[in-house]
Amino acid sequence: MTKSQHRPAPQSDLPNRPTADARAAALGVLERLDSRPATLDSILENEAAMIDALPRRDRALFNQLVYGVLRWRLRLDAVISAHASRPLKKIAPNLRNILRLGLFQIRFLDRIPASAAVNTTVALAKTHRASKAAGFVNAVLRSALREPGRDGLPDADADPVGHLSVSQSMPRWLVARWIDRLGPDEAALLCESVNTIPPTILRCNGLKNNLAELMAALEPDAERVEPIKAVPGALQLIRPRRAIHRMQAFADGRFSVQDGAAQLISLLLDPKPGETVLDACAGLGGKTTHLAQLMENQGHVVALDHVPAKLVRLEKEAGRMRLAIIETRRTDLNRPIDPSDFPRFDRILLDAPCSGLGVLRRNPDAKWSSFKKDIAGFARRQVRFLEHLAPLVKKQGTLVFADCSMEPEENESVVKQFLKKHPNFAISANKAITEKTVLPFMGADGFFRTAPHTHHMDGFFAARLTRMC
Repeated sequence: MTKSQHRPAPQSDLPNRPTADARAAALGVLERLDSRPATLDSILENEAAMIDALPRRDRALFNQLVYGVLRWRLRLDAVISAHASRPLKKIAPNLRNILRLGLFQIRFLDRIPASAAVNTTVALAKTHRASKAAGFVNAVLRSALREPGRDGLPDADADPVGHLSVSQSMPRWLVARWIDRLGPDEAALLCESVNTIPPTILRCNGLKNNLAELMAALEPDAERVEPIKAVPGALQLIRPRRAIHRMQAFADGRFSVQDGAAQLISLLLDPKPGETVLDACAGLGGKTTHLAQLMENQGHVVALDHVPAKLVRLEKEAGRMRLAIIETRRTDLNRPIDPSDFPRFDRILLDAPCSGLGVLRRNPDAKWSSFKKDIAGFARRQVRFLEHLAPLVKKQGTLVFADCSMEPEENESVVKQFLKKHPNFAISANKAITEKTVLPFMGADGFFRTAPHTHHMDGFFAARLTRMC
């Protein structure tokens, strides 16, 4: 389930696509990602009406194809290179995507016969500006079928980084980082976990119903509904029978979609009814609404973001959940904040912009648009945001810095830089944290961490800081 399915979308602009055709629709999305700077989420948001119009089975295939090709792109390209009569770079971008779609069906989708995968892919080439290359597509796919062992993988002994990178379809620079930090075995487990389909995790709105009531309400909407033991108020929706936004419980504001790790961040901040709380990078409001919920809709939550459209979406989400204590304000944290414009806050959450390398399960397109140099840039911005927020924290108040990354430069290093300049802040001792749910995820150094391969959650980091004076 994507965020984009929660609201109407503008008219589709995918190129030359037959209606109600999962493969052609998937090709259009992949071409859009290649042709302009955009995230998969934003493209799917623009295409929500088209996706909803697909029959249920075609919608499922569309999602499998888009997410599957993006997860396994490097592995698929290695197979193409092993069987094509020309170098990969000499193959036109739209033709590469057509081949990726065909190979993904052959290698990863057992329910689609290989012959059907070949035939539909050749037909796709004929109808999507690649008719002259239909024979080439047919030859590559049939060669891959005849020789499945010719997969283009680097030798594991001669090039262990390259082998793991290609076999698990992860950028080489990122695999090298993870092997250096975690060792080859744990790095391999992390790569494998990143390539799994993430679960659909919901957060119960305790102001509207309790967990048992919500589970009972959702039983007709999914094959199974199971609570998440590590996160109070969270549950997993297994094989939903309809889109989230079509569920009555969603329309009634009884739950939100949010990974367990993200829910734990709000629990780490631990806001209380009646307090004044700031969500400094609110985005679409997942954590904002959770904070208001934890405060029992009593007090004041200020939600900041520099993108007006996101704040509009946040206000709509707060309305759906009947949360009345949220105020939105457009603010650019890249600039210093005038303290006179804001109250002093009991608690501030900075869920900072980051590389997003902890949520690649949900955003596989980010594998191919993230670069090593980006990490340093995000870290500089995070330090700047902390600097600008520090004056707004009350004495003895709490500041939680969090992000969805597992990279030390964006995490521990940022906190250490901030504390060096702000000796009046200190990391809260674990024994002082009253929300016991988060303690299993706290390290001896006082930092909160989750990871896909160890906790079956998104990869998050957080530091809970107290302003001492």
